[in-house]
Amino acid sequence: MRRMIIGCVFSLFLTPCFAERETIPATILQSQAFKGQVKEIILPDPVKGIKHEISVVNDRGVKMNFILLSGIGVYGPNWEVLSLKKLKLQDSVLIEYTTNKKGDENRAISLMIMSYSVKEN
Repeated sequence: MRRMIIGCVFSLFLTPCFAERETIPATILQSQAFKGQVKEIILPDPVKGIKHEISVVNDRGVKMNFILLSGIGVYGPNWEVLSLKKLKLQDSVLIEYTTNKKGDENRAISLMIMSYSVKEN
């Protein structure tokens, strides 16, 4: 009886070792940053399939488009929390973003308005 109990306990410990396990590859989401001026703001239109998007150009003339999803963190120069309604053309921004698996879409994670555009009267 003892040998049977010990054999059962022993087999319970060995079963996970020999069981077939599925390995799931770990995908690490790496974010990047881009600093520049807002050149275009595209407002969403779900009926036409248009997403909320902004175009930003840096000092070197490199233009990047970013999709703005709901829940994005928007901050002012002093780290105050803002809404996307505060974002205007020519604002200097710092965007933290990720790229999708295909590499054709940049999704903004957070957006910091570094300085506001100066409007001439």
